[in-house]
Amino acid sequence: MGATLLPQHRRSAAAPVSLLRLIWRTYLTSALVPLFFIEVALIAAYFITNSVIREQNITTLQRLATEQLRYASQQQAENISAQLASVAYSAELLRRQTARAFVTPFVPDAEEPLRYAFSKGGALYTTRNLPGRAALLYSSLTRIREPERQKALQFAQLDPLLESIVETHPLITQAYVLTADHMTRLYPYINYGKILEENGAAGDHSVYNYYYEADAAHNPERKVIWTDVYVDTAGQGWMSSANAPVYLEQSDRLEAVVGVDVTLGHLVEQVRQLRLPWNSYGMLVGQDGTILALPAQGERDWELKELTQYSYQRAIKYDIPKPDTFNLLKREEYREFGQRLVSEQQGLQTVILAGRSKQVAWSTVKCNAWKLLVVADEADIFAEAYELNKRVLRVGLGMIAGLVFFYALFFAWLYRKVRRTSGTLAEPLLALEAMMQRIGQGEYSQPQPTYPIIELQRTGEGLVRMGQTLGQSNASLHQARTDLEQLNSQLEERIQDRTRELEMANATLHHENTAKQMLIQELQRTQSQLIQSEKLASLAHLTSGIAHELKNPLNFINNLSEASVELSQDLERALHEHPQLLLMGEVQDLIAHLKQNAAIVHQHGVRADHIIQSMMEHARGRSSALEPTDVISLAEQYLEQAYAEACVRNPDLVVNFVREFDPAIGKVQAMPQQLGRVVQNLIHNAIDALSLKQRQPFPAFNPTVTVRTHRDGGEVILQVEDNGPGIPEELQSRIFEPFFTTKPPGNGNIGLGLSLSYDIIKLHGGKLAVESELGRYTRFTMSLPACDELQVTPAQ
Repeated sequence: MGATLLPQHRRSAAAPVSLLRLIWRTYLTSALVPLFFIEVALIAAYFITNSVIREQNITTLQRLATEQLRYASQQQAENISAQLASVAYSAELLRRQTARAFVTPFVPDAEEPLRYAFSKGGALYTTRNLPGRAALLYSSLTRIREPERQKALQFAQLDPLLESIVETHPLITQAYVLTADHMTRLYPYINYGKILEENGAAGDHSVYNYYYEADAAHNPERKVIWTDVYVDTAGQGWMSSANAPVYLEQSDRLEAVVGVDVTLGHLVEQVRQLRLPWNSYGMLVGQDGTILALPAQGERDWELKELTQYSYQRAIKYDIPKPDTFNLLKREEYREFGQRLVSEQQGLQTVILAGRSKQVAWSTVKCNAWKLLVVADEADIFAEAYELNKRVLRVGLGMIAGLVFFYALFFAWLYRKVRRTSGTLAEPLLALEAMMQRIGQGEYSQPQPTYPIIELQRTGEGLVRMGQTLGQSNASLHQARTDLEQLNSQLEERIQDRTRELEMANATLHHENTAKQMLIQELQRTQSQLIQSEKLASLAHLTSGIAHELKNPLNFINNLSEASVELSQDLERALHEHPQLLLMGEVQDLIAHLKQNAAIVHQHGVRADHIIQSMMEHARGRSSALEPTDVISLAEQYLEQAYAEACVRNPDLVVNFVREFDPAIGKVQAMPQQLGRVVQNLIHNAIDALSLKQRQPFPAFNPTVTVRTHRDGGEVILQVEDNGPGIPEELQSRIFEPFFTTKPPGNGNIGLGLSLSYDIIKLHGGKLAVESELGRYTRFTMSLPACDELQVTPAQ
């Protein structure tokens, strides 16, 4: 019973499905579902990426906007500072001219004295206006006698300057001089007679801020100062003044205060005309936090009405500053902002004004420490960033809607396509199944089928051929069995014969292998002997070169040593036989010869040491790690170093260096110190060649060394060229041999520099070549693989 249940269990576990369902399920699991999830992942990636980019863009736009706002405040503060500085300059000019007026006699014209009269209270004042003349009021607080009257006439010399200051500067409303003895000279002209009739007597101007803020107690530096906004006593309304004290030379007594006034209306108009972005507006705040100039655009934000006019219903007898509502430090909602504004030179802060979030940037007006504020609505500043956020969101939602609509249409079309495809496949498959059953039953000959699908057609044709082949094979099977038995018996006999032949051939091959092994060992011994012979020959050549190079300096050392000994004996003999002073000249000659011999011995000793040092460098191992190297920087470094060393050896040598560098050649993989040694050797050789040619009678010779770089395909080229005497053509092939040199003997050059350089460049996988034309030039060309073409490996 268990044997019958097991197959049923297996069939239920793998229940058959229709071809339509199979194809549809395959499409869903292998193509559509992954594609859907990929699309969803792409959309999610789009939203995530755009969210990150959007936030970054918004942050960047906000930062740029705030920086632009801060820059606008700083720029406009500098503009206003420049204009106010010109006002302060006018005050300084007036102060200097007033100081001169105190000590400079002046005779006015005939009309000037006729303008003066005394009031009932004893004050001296001007009664009428003349073109270009200022008004004068000498208060009765001072007893006015003839000296005071002459002083008033003397100060008439300031009228042209007062007129020029007011009429030429667009911001200045009036200019005045206030003396310590209560004299006032003011331009433009005002009717002081009417003022005296209405007020009875002139007041003391020392009680007003435009006077006492300039005295020594408030202004010990005696510089031009700016007052806060106040009501003008002369009827010009709200204004601010640039005042300066007047002291005579070598005196600490305050003689007068001069000033130029700027009305608040001018300041507000100046601020209103500032060119600011985002519909923003500017405003001025004093050192104590008082709003000095507020345009109409900002009155709603700060809940204030700017004061530009004043109703003069009675005389001004004391300072009238702006109300406390204009002081940010005295308003609870703005106190914290006002404290930061007053304490910091420049800054940026978000402030809630009239229920809206505003960005306020400020900078200091340098000439008077006022603050210029630029106020902009955050909605205007960040409008572009918010619009970008909305636009990106709309694009994402549109993509989702389009994707849903596309998949709905695509699934409907695909389902219809699957139904047609499954029907096209099912009918031929059923016919093929019936054909295979008939062939299995022994009906090997089947009719040729016709199907619309090429693969199924080929499968049907293959089944037909398979049936025919199976019929033929079945007939031939019995005959094959008989033939196979006969072949088996014949094969056994042949195997035995072949086995005997292989055993004999194996023995012969063993003897041949033994002979070959002996021959290989003999060849290895011969090769080792040849290598040793080559090494001994190279060693003999090197030893011969060493002996040849060391023989000359050693001969000089030995010969001069013997000569020095003989000179010493002669000197000793001369001193012994002739101690008198008459032989001092001969002794000096012997000493000179000894010094000369000692110098030559030292020179050739140094040469021998240099020869040995060069041989040690030539034999030194050159293992190092390659690293990316800038050929141009390396050439610059060793160019200067080589020239400095050459100047030490020959101070009279002047060489022109021409640099033809291509900055786009890239880098090479090299050992910088080894490559630098090559560059230094090439430049040394060029300088030595120029020095040699300079000592020869060449007309109009201009010693020049040209170092150039360029890129040739995958190689970096460095050339060192000189216009020296050149190298004969028959010697150019030997220029890189050890101990070969074209320079005259006795200068310490033993011919190892170029040989060492050639080995170093070859070690780097490069080439070193020479070109020369006798009497014209010599050019060494070094080519190295570029860093981007080179496979980096440790140099051995």
